[in-house]
Amino acid sequence: MLNTRALFYAILCFKLAYGHGDHGKPAETEGEEVDYAMRHMASEHHIDTFDPKSFFLLHDLNGDGELVPDEIEAIYGVHHPYSQKKSADEEAHQAKANHIVKTVLEIMDKNNDGKISLDEFVAAGVHALPSFEGLGAEGHHYDVESEFFLHHEEEFHSTPESQTDESYTHPEDIEHFAAHEEIEKQEVLKEAQFQGISYEEAVAEHERAEQEAEQARKEAALRPKPTRQAKPEKKEPAEEFGTAKEESEQHGEWGSGDKGYKVPQTPGERLRKNVPYKYKFRRNWGDF
Repeated sequence: MLNTRALFYAILCFKLAYGHGDHGKPAETEGEEVDYAMRHMASEHHIDTFDPKSFFLLHDLNGDGELVPDEIEAIYGVHHPYSQKKSADEEAHQAKANHIVKTVLEIMDKNNDGKISLDEFVAAGVHALPSFEGLGAEGHHYDVESEFFLHHEEEFHSTPESQTDESYTHPEDIEHFAAHEEIEKQEVLKEAQFQGISYEEAVAEHERAEQEAEQARKEAALRPKPTRQAKPEKKEPAEEFGTAKEESEQHGEWGSGDKGYKVPQTPGERLRKNVPYKYKFRRNWGDF
């Protein structure tokens, strides 16, 4: 079993590398012997060890113990945007969905009730699920942005060297960035409509705002950074207050001499004779 699985992943990696032009997957024709379930679980769910029951429960979306047509379509990602792009029109897309459901039911639905029970699924086995990747049904579950990251970015742009501007030249990259540009364009169009201006005027406003922001960043980088003044070295109490009495005697009584009635600033000044009591309170740690 381990050798078989290792061989499968070796083949899978080979196909992913050489089938890069189509989301890393080869365009297989219907009827080829492909273990779709194992590939689907590995690429979409990052699970490489599972049994038929766990696969069934994972894809039984409403938990009613049966796989109905909608859930069968979900297993193959029939209605994902990537799959829809492979259909000529809505009619062709619905025909594809019907064909996939009909084929799977013919394989697993033994009592012909139009759905697959857990017992029927386990009896047939996950390996009985056919592959329809030739029809564009690649089993994608996530939104387009997540699928791009999961199946392309993670595989081809996962290192700093592969994340440079020059590295994003694959067809998937071009398509992905073009989609983002279209989204941004639609947002600008909405802004222009709201403001009652033309699209070109809205674009010019955005460019002007970007230039101003860039200029502000450059000016901020040139400004000297503020420097904090170093805190005075903390002295031991015996050193700081040891000469306070002698200092107070040198200043004389409160109100006399150069200090007069000025607010005391040092421990020695606070110990002067007749200093008001309010100046003897400790307002900050270390005053006394």
